[in-house]
Amino acid sequence: MDGTTQDNAFSPSAPDAEHRKRQTGNWFARTLPHSFFESLKRDLEVVENSCIFTLPVTVWLMILQRLSPRGTLATAVGELVNGNERALLAPCKRVREGSISLATGAYSQARQRVPVEAVRRIAERTFERLLEVAPRTGLRDRLFVLDGSSIRLSNTAALTKVYPPAENQHGASHWPVMRVAVMHHVVTGLAMAPQFGPMYGPEAVSEQGLAAPLIGRLPPGSVLIGDRNFGIFAIAWCAQVQGHKVLVRLSQSRAARLNGGVLDCEGERTVIWEPSRADRRSHPAISADARIEGRLIVAKPEGAQEILYLFTTMEEPAGQVTPLYNERWNIETDLRSLKEQVRLHTIPARSPDLVAAELLIAIAAYNFVRAVMAEAARQIDHDPRRLSFSRSREAVYAFTRAAAAVESEKEFERRWKILLRSLTQCKLPKRNRPPTPRLVWPHPHGFPVRKTPGSKI
Repeated sequence: MDGTTQDNAFSPSAPDAEHRKRQTGNWFARTLPHSFFESLKRDLEVVENSCIFTLPVTVWLMILQRLSPRGTLATAVGELVNGNERALLAPCKRVREGSISLATGAYSQARQRVPVEAVRRIAERTFERLLEVAPRTGLRDRLFVLDGSSIRLSNTAALTKVYPPAENQHGASHWPVMRVAVMHHVVTGLAMAPQFGPMYGPEAVSEQGLAAPLIGRLPPGSVLIGDRNFGIFAIAWCAQVQGHKVLVRLSQSRAARLNGGVLDCEGERTVIWEPSRADRRSHPAISADARIEGRLIVAKPEGAQEILYLFTTMEEPAGQVTPLYNERWNIETDLRSLKEQVRLHTIPARSPDLVAAELLIAIAAYNFVRAVMAEAARQIDHDPRRLSFSRSREAVYAFTRAAAAVESEKEFERRWKILLRSLTQCKLPKRNRPPTPRLVWPHPHGFPVRKTPGSKI
């Protein structure tokens, strides 16, 4: 990713020229080259002594943890000892003697030393540079989906102070909860570095408040898609100020107010959206003359159970705009992949900084897999979304282990082609399922619920 934007960052034909002899077959260094880490350390004034777990090695092992099935510290260190990305190692004494220990203490301490800002820049770079090499030829390539979610954290004094648990009339719950806002590219599934904050407590943040920085980092001329949670004036105004188009779903009451108090049958109507008193009170930064010209589209797609009330600033015909809202469902499957395949349903770190670092590293690992999926899809002229993320992640992880023993560029190219061919076989079946209400699988418990001291049994 240190070359021109026309080259594929993952292609073996576009390696980083610097340290090429040391990094033969090192696909990680081709994405985040040595020069990037040196610049990062200068900017953040990171000083490193001669050691095994330098910043590039630590970042790679954290990514490897997210790609591996188990993801333990011992798994990551074991991969390094057995040769996985040994080219990243600095020539310290233990490396020269070949006496790297399987103990995880040094790696654990190195993870805690990684600056959060460094990991954020790594996550941002994986998104921005990988998106640059992806072809953008049509309207669908400009679409980005905005959504929010939550992540459960470990119960430690440091985390409960920053991310307070939920409370009700019965008291506080046990687990701290982090709220996150995410922005994903519709075609490739690449994810921006998310914004996050506490979900509960006096410093709680809303998904709408977290969305503004994400909108500010969108590529020029993008189209933002959001559900009813983001179908508010502040989000649409923020996108318009940044030069982006919007396609957001409105609640029925908000659509009626926008249409003069009444709602017509299916069709479209040109409207002018002005902020209400509540909008100005909750978002003081909105200018006094703020207004958005757009269209209100009322439609009921075939097979849908609800009428859609859509507001858009796009110029395309309503028949072309309305189906684009169906792309919003992609972010639901992306969040499922992040939580199940990259294991972001909970973050076991015990400090706020390490929680932030683990979240951002997980996004970088997710983007690596998505980028390889996009390259494989281009090989067969296929939609990247029609490839299985879980099977692709497993194939990419197997490739990292196989490439560890590679000693020549020719052999690396051969294994790279095997990886791409493997991913082209990870096609998802076409399922035509009727829409059903959202249901949650129960989680049976084999043990009684733990009681706090003093509680009544």
